[in-house]
Amino acid sequence: MTPKNPINEILDALASQQRQGETSLTVKIEPDLIRDAMNVPGYRKLFAPVIPGLTDTAPIYAAYEQMRHAGETKHIILVLVECQSIGDFREALGRLPIRKSSEWRFFSTTGSASSY
Repeated sequence: MTPKNPINEILDALASQQRQGETSLTVKIEPDLIRDAMNVPGYRKLFAPVIPGLTDTAPIYAAYEQMRHAGETKHIILVLVECQSIGDFREALGRLPIRKSSEWRFFSTTGSASSY
């Protein structure tokens, strides 16, 4: 996904999933769109790097479902960041402003999924 207005396109994708009755909301983005995805209003986000064909997504989906069923009051979306290597993900995170809060968490089940 390399949209002109990433936030609107992400919101459109989520709205489409909700219209289809989906309760697990997921979007796939490129590493350069992490900042835009962080700014999608009204949702908590779980970011996870995914290398197509190599990443075992089962632990990622398990962490996402755990968050969804933990009594959260906001909708939670799973943001799969499709990378060529884990270095792509780290590089994209390195370009983000430093957060001075506990909003970033790492799940021990995946070792690489982050919540925002």
